Amino acid sequence: MFKKILFATSTTNACDPAARVAFNISTLYKAWLKIFHVIEKKDPGEALADVDEKSILEVNEIIKTYYAEHLSKPGNHEIKTILGDPCGRILEEIQRNKPDLLVMGVSAGGEKSLGNDIETAGSTFQTVVKASQCPVLIVNRAAASFWGAISNVVFATDFSKTSDQAFDFACRLAKKTGCELHIFHAQNTSLTPESQVFDQNAIEARIREKLRFSRKKYGSKMEGIENYAIEVWEGTAYIEIVKYARENYADLIIMAQDSQNPGSQTDELGSTVKQVILRAGCPVLCINKPKRP
Repeated sequence: MFKKILFATSTTNACDPAARVAFNISTLYKAWLKIFHVIEKKDPGEALADVDEKSILEVNEIIKTYYAEHLSKPGNHEIKTILGDPCGRILEEIQRNKPDLLVMGVSAGGEKSLGNDIETAGSTFQTVVKASQCPVLIVNRAAASFWGAISNVVFATDFSKTSDQAFDFACRLAKKTGCELHIFHAQNTSLTPESQVFDQNAIEARIREKLRFSRKKYGSKMEGIENYAIEVWEGTAYIEIVKYARENYADLIIMAQDSQNPGSQTDELGSTVKQVILRAGCPVLCINKPKRP
């Protein structure tokens, strides 16, 4: 399932939860792990040659010391430090080495800084998640970092084409790990963009309709997955996804990174996935939209 993992780190305690998850996955799947650190350029015109090989080696030694406890365990690890724009360098590394998974944590500024990054279109965080050619696993909170063997996974769907790709990934993971797969949809109670509200009978009718649709769409594809559930709740999508994941002790939430606006070509993430990343008590895995032919 995972053979090559890229862990992008600022080498600060803000990234410690993500580091724990990255090393755990590497150990579980006997995967090759690259610890990737970008020294951000102070000047836009600064070139890679401005940082000599000795400086890079010194930074690598600092990283090796910082993650000494993790690196002391058996596993295939590599440390790479490079100068440049973090967003561009991470995406270049993904393009060059085609990892199965990118693991990211919060920035050096902590959760508040990540919140700003998530809300700022064009930020490194948003651009990487939107442009990544591999799934991106975000570990925002310390509470989300204790990921051992995967036992419960929530796949949050809005039935978009992008969600179909996320569903395929969730199914492969469930078959590989034998985990319980929860297929979940949150039915918004707004009738129109102007937020006209259904009456309760109409809400419940829509929930039954979406539940029938969800069972028809996904139920026939559950061959090889012994434990699964399909549920539809009413309410604001990100709130219900986070609640459902918490109540089912989810180890992981999988969702399409652009489900809120599947046709978007901008650098901005949909509001639902933004809020789930900030609030979830477990890692959130974002799947990119299918590439156009």
